[in-house]
Amino acid sequence: MLWRFSASNTHLYPGAFLRSLEAPDETRLSTGDGVLVEFSDGVFVNAQLLDATPTTATLQIPGYHTRRGTMVAARTWRIVPAGKPGLVRVQERLSR
Repeated sequence: MLWRFSASNTHLYPGAFLRSLEAPDETRLSTGDGVLVEFSDGVFVNAQLLDATPTTATLQIPGYHTRRGTMVAARTWRIVPAGKPGLVRVQERLSR
């Protein structure tokens, strides 16, 4: 499955939010799913869920360049539900 999310910034960080572009009640993330993240500058990145449970997921984002050319290194993040359907919050960085 491929999920589409939008980020409110050009990169992720602890506390950042991702909003699902799918219908909120249809978002059921599963291990191995692909995630297409659209960052605030219009850059799209193909990411992957390394694992997923109802309360947490591990999101692996490859390295990419922002629209202004800044290199953002590949990172792995723990994401958790943010209290509203279709909204998740980056809880912590798991790797560089």
